[in-house]
Amino acid sequence: MMQRNERISRGMVVLIGFCMITSLFTFIEAHAADVAQKWNVQSIFPAGESLYKEFVSFTEKVKVMTNNRLVITPHPVGAIVGYKEMFDSLKSGVLQGYYSAGAFQSGKEPAFSAFCDLPGGYENVMQIDAWYYQKGGLKLLRDIHSKFGNYAVGTIFYGREVMPSKVPIRSMADLKGKKIRAPEGIVAKLITKLGASTVPLPGSEVFSALDKGVVELTDWGTRSMNLNMGFYDACKYSLEPGFHSMSALEFVVSTKAWNALPKDIQTALEAATREWSWNTVTRVMKEDAEAGPKLKALGVEIIPLPEGDYQNIRMIARDLWSEWGKMSPASQQVVDSQVAWLKELGLLK
Repeated sequence: MMQRNERISRGMVVLIGFCMITSLFTFIEAHAADVAQKWNVQSIFPAGESLYKEFVSFTEKVKVMTNNRLVITPHPVGAIVGYKEMFDSLKSGVLQGYYSAGAFQSGKEPAFSAFCDLPGGYENVMQIDAWYYQKGGLKLLRDIHSKFGNYAVGTIFYGREVMPSKVPIRSMADLKGKKIRAPEGIVAKLITKLGASTVPLPGSEVFSALDKGVVELTDWGTRSMNLNMGFYDACKYSLEPGFHSMSALEFVVSTKAWNALPKDIQTALEAATREWSWNTVTRVMKEDAEAGPKLKALGVEIIPLPEGDYQNIRMIARDLWSEWGKMSPASQQVVDSQVAWLKELGLLK
């Protein structure tokens, strides 16, 4: 009887031990998602730029929304890697994400530039936002990024760009022979077709290039963005509007980092990115309005091109869309999708 009781006791101990180990693993699995994920995300913008400040606000909000389960450390342009190296740094794990413009990745895939901007296309932010979030643009962006092992969390907009200039540009003909800071991609191609040359530079190097005469104009941002960067200290003219329609920025992370997040944090991050975009749009709108009197005080002359010149530039740009689409199957898909939407909007016949 005693031997039987001992066997029962030993069996109970084993059973209890097994249950405890099983419970422990269940607890660990259930709470693994609560372990803080820490990301390094670099921006294309310098630390003093309003778009960078909104980026920082976004990371702080994500920390609160996820109860510290996702902590994003923001970095300005060049803080960890060069702005052209951000894309590849996701694969190496140096960065978990970046906040930039697709034009800088056009060498990897021409479609990225068509995502960033179709010059001469959209007239306001709502139109391009609707293409991304209602007409399949974001899905296309995610599908193409997935081929590189990345995930596009969302897009961020800010408004229509203008061009600070050291020389007066009063007609399309005045652009010939000028050196213009511009990103790689379809916009740079357009500027070249207009008879100017382009110099790709990060925002942090533009003022020096203007001041030293390396470039005469810059295609960087809106009125207030250019003012905040100090460009009007070197430029006493502003070509308004510029050649862009509505630029789109992108928040992209590695698929590895994305898949490590539990579903609720993924959902929260996508929602926070939408809010980040519209906070950026309204902030820039406010600051652009406030910039008018400041430019006047600086003696900056606002110069619009003749309407006929803008129409000619739009026609050249639209011919360029067709050329750009032929550069890759993905690029053709992106251009065709946007052209169809522009026709629905009545902006193209």
